[in-house]
Amino acid sequence: MKQTLRLGRVAGIPIGVHWSVLVIMVLLARSLATAVLPADAPGTPRPVAWLFGAAGALLMLLSLLAHELAHALVGRHFGIRVERLTLWLLGGMAEFRDEPPSARADLLVAGAGPLTSVAAAVGFGSVAVLLSAAGGPVAVVVVLLWLTTINLVLAVFNLLPGAPLDGGRVLRAALWWWHGDRARAALTAVRVGHALGVTLILAGLVEVVIFGLVDGLWTALVGWFLIMAAGAEGESVRSRGGAQRQQPKTGAFR
Repeated sequence: MKQTLRLGRVAGIPIGVHWSVLVIMVLLARSLATAVLPADAPGTPRPVAWLFGAAGALLMLLSLLAHELAHALVGRHFGIRVERLTLWLLGGMAEFRDEPPSARADLLVAGAGPLTSVAAAVGFGSVAVLLSAAGGPVAVVVVLLWLTTINLVLAVFNLLPGAPLDGGRVLRAALWWWHGDRARAALTAVRVGHALGVTLILAGLVEVVIFGLVDGLWTALVGWFLIMAAGAEGESVRSRGGAQRQQPKTGAFR
């Protein structure tokens, strides 16, 4: 994923965004300003609603960055070099130069992101409860509860068991630990990810055609992304496997 704008470094890791992240920022801000806040905090002035919408979208972007940064920092703990972190339309991507050294490392790197999203949800939810009990502004409480929900959805969705989602990495780690063949485990996770993508596309089409829900297009788009990403990962696994088979089987390579 090519970075359109580099934002700097966090813990020495290059951070950047793809231009498409602007699209999701606008969509999130619009959803908060025109749907969530008018429904749950009626009477909020329109300019204030848009201000809170923009703030909520920014906080969500920072939550996503924390999710990906968790992957990167845990990976670096296990000696995996981090190329960069990129935020884009459908989320974020931590790019690594190396493969995990063990199934345990693979599992912990994969689980770090969803755990961070759950922690963010707990943090936003706790502040929302405290602020509500103290009689704080309703609009702020609504935004915090929205952030709580979005982070929980992010964690749950990413734990679906198919590559390239975090749940696919967890599945890969479990299968790798079980039968000791990382490439075989990775290809199984890829096949599950492909099936998951097809399922989401079909579900999205059903939403659009049968129920007339435009949101189904988003579901189908996510499914298409999963299929493309799973296919690319499958090719990468196969190419690495082919390169390994071409290496001479001498003691130096065992």
